[in-house]
Amino acid sequence: MTAQVLEGTWEEVARHAKGLAGRKVRLLILDSDTPTKPNKKALAVIKKIRQKQKGTRLTSGETGTDIVKRARSGEMFENDSK
Repeated sequence: MTAQVLEGTWEEVARHAKGLAGRKVRLLILDSDTPTKPNKKALAVIKKIRQKQKGTRLTSGETGTDIVKRARSGEMFENDSK
């Protein structure tokens, strides 16, 4: 079962009522006094990753499986016969 998370004010969540008709849902009421705290550790990790990735070139979207298939077909060795 895939869970779908909707979060917001009641009015924002209620906009999805038609799509949720007949489905099983769980509603959790949050205290409005308690502001959510940012996950500072996760944010720090994301900042470090962004710094490390600065200037790197984007990949082609090719998967590891695609690379292995090309290697097995001999494509990666075609230019070695010099």
